[in-house]
Amino acid sequence: MNPQPRAAHVPTLTHAARRLIHAAADPFLSLLYPPKCVVCGLLGAPPLCGDCLAAITPPPSPACVRCGLSTGEADACRHCSARPPAFDRSRALGAYDGVLRHAIHLFKYRDRPQLAQPLGHILALHLQTGDLFPTPCDLIVPVPMHPARRRVRGYNQSERLARVLSQELGIPMDAKTLHRTRNTRPQVGLASGARESNLQNAFAIRSPSVIAGKTILLLDDVSTTGSSLHECAAALKAAGAKAVYGLTLAAG
Repeated sequence: MNPQPRAAHVPTLTHAARRLIHAAADPFLSLLYPPKCVVCGLLGAPPLCGDCLAAITPPPSPACVRCGLSTGEADACRHCSARPPAFDRSRALGAYDGVLRHAIHLFKYRDRPQLAQPLGHILALHLQTGDLFPTPCDLIVPVPMHPARRRVRGYNQSERLARVLSQELGIPMDAKTLHRTRNTRPQVGLASGARESNLQNAFAIRSPSVIAGKTILLLDDVSTTGSSLHECAAALKAAGAKAVYGLTLAAG
């Protein structure tokens, strides 16, 4: 009896290999497919056109002085009063709706890492021109992603943003010291209490000496309840951070 022939092995491209191929093909593809704004489709525009950037709205006020979330209370909100977060203050560029929500969705879930540059740039301007935090920051730390999830997505969007901020502000960035110890469920769709329990003890510090005595700028894309920022800040404070300020693209 003749053995059945084996199916030919078809190698699969890694995420990095696909990006190299795309980069090599870019000069040719740009002739066939001119660059356009990923939100509104304006031809010839960078990843985000000027009109879309201008359409980003600030978070509604009044907002909590501690977490920065729009709770309708100008002082500390009820949540922060009852359970003060580990971070010292948190602020966001804009409200999580409209153009900004769409851009973040593309950035996180639709493989648009090029959005890190324009989003990181306006976030850096927001930090430079706004009176967000009382003291300068010594180190930028992105909220980490578990290695398993990073392999699926191909990149950590918060780390991409942190690199842009580091370059534009001249503040060092560290994406290795704070790490995620558990591959937690996505926070999207979870109630407030479930978000908090989902992230408990999910972060740790590899080298406390990197953090000790420093004022940390903790960077993430979205803050809905502040749970991720709180748990990361708790780990940073336990390692000796002097202060932790949270900064996100959106809040809401």
